[in-house]
Amino acid sequence: MPGMETGGHIIGVQVSSRCDRIYYGWVVVLVCVIILAPISIVLDGFSLLYVSVLEEFKWNRADTATAMTIHMVLSGLASPFAGGLMDRYGPRIIMPLGAALTAIGFVWMSQCSAIWHFYVAFGVLAAVGSSMLYFTPLTSLVSKWFERHRGTAIGLVGVGQSIGQVLLPVLQFTIDRVGWRWAYFALGLIILLMPTTLALLLLHSRPEDIGLSVKDERLPWPWREKSASDVVQKKSAIGGIWSQTRRREVVVLDQTWASTEWTVATAVKTSRFWLMMSVLASYAMGLFLTSVQLVAYLVDHGYGTVMAASVMSVQGLINMLGRVWGGILSDRIGREVTLTLAVTAYLVSLVLLSLCSLFVNPVLVYSYAVAFGLAGGMCLPSLMASVADLFEGKHFGSILGIIMLGGWTVGGVGGWLSGLFFDITQGYKLSFVMAALAMVTSVWLIWRTAPRQIRVVKTVEVG
Repeated sequence: MPGMETGGHIIGVQVSSRCDRIYYGWVVVLVCVIILAPISIVLDGFSLLYVSVLEEFKWNRADTATAMTIHMVLSGLASPFAGGLMDRYGPRIIMPLGAALTAIGFVWMSQCSAIWHFYVAFGVLAAVGSSMLYFTPLTSLVSKWFERHRGTAIGLVGVGQSIGQVLLPVLQFTIDRVGWRWAYFALGLIILLMPTTLALLLLHSRPEDIGLSVKDERLPWPWREKSASDVVQKKSAIGGIWSQTRRREVVVLDQTWASTEWTVATAVKTSRFWLMMSVLASYAMGLFLTSVQLVAYLVDHGYGTVMAASVMSVQGLINMLGRVWGGILSDRIGREVTLTLAVTAYLVSLVLLSLCSLFVNPVLVYSYAVAFGLAGGMCLPSLMASVADLFEGKHFGSILGIIMLGGWTVGGVGGWLSGLFFDITQGYKLSFVMAALAMVTSVWLIWRTAPRQIRVVKTVEVG
């Protein structure tokens, strides 16, 4: 039941009896993690595919990286539709469709003989298909199941991408043994079968579909915070003596904004919508200016392809921890502070990556992987939860998709620019400088967007 707290309205307080079973929202999170693991290889594995394709076809780097640019731009264009379709039709229809399109793209890519085949298979089909299984629809789905632990839930979903990164050495091993064509043919079949089966068996659009409410939300581990019902029972047991329990709740600070029924038409009229799109665009630009060329950069400076893939694996392991920690932090200390800390770690990773060109030293390259993995992991839940905090509602998927459109489009340009900068300068210094500037810009913009002024999760007195 709603109650009052100084400076805002508390939402999400549940005072009725609750079942002791694990809240089904955490099952949804787990399924999303499993689905995201192979889907993330579509994007994160491009740097491995990139080197193999360059070796076979001898295309120049900018032309080859254009496939990533097309992929990113079309992923961005497809994101609003993916989010809207998820809102309207649910995961049991949209996810199998996305899996089928991605699989068709990968099977065709495994047979390609010309660069335009590569562009259409990876840049178009795999982009449109994977957009139905990636962060926009998954964030839209999970946000409907959580309020108080939204950042934590989104961070845990992001662990799926980290698992995909951990599996990249397996992909590289497969490429080395059977070739990139057979490796991507097999990956296409996995993507077809796994998300389709899980979505049909286990996913539901919202808590109400199975007789629950978002107010039933609670942590799945034994030391979860006490519920408001625990407070009422305690009060009754001690003969009417008043008691209080401190617990974390969502507190609305701007009631007018939070009570607005957000649609795409109303959201685009606000400055916060465009600021949030700029935050994601700046972050994506900084990320893809370095990540697309990572394996090529390390190979150019004397590191083997297996070591380069293992670096991405370490990156994924740390990224996994970063996603969990970043989600918890964003619920505890706020979205803006968490993103600031993440970008600081990213800047450290850029310095370490630059030093890798001076010395072939595993300590340096793995230190880079730790810093970059931590940075990338912490960024995602704070960014996605910020959008949910601002534009929560039944049209959230469509709104998030359009915001992601700006972010992915600029991110795709960043991937192309990294190849162009290399072709012009025969090095990566310019890419590193531009990446640093883009990341710092994203921090400045998130503080201007100020999701903390709409709703926050904070400790309140219940009882």
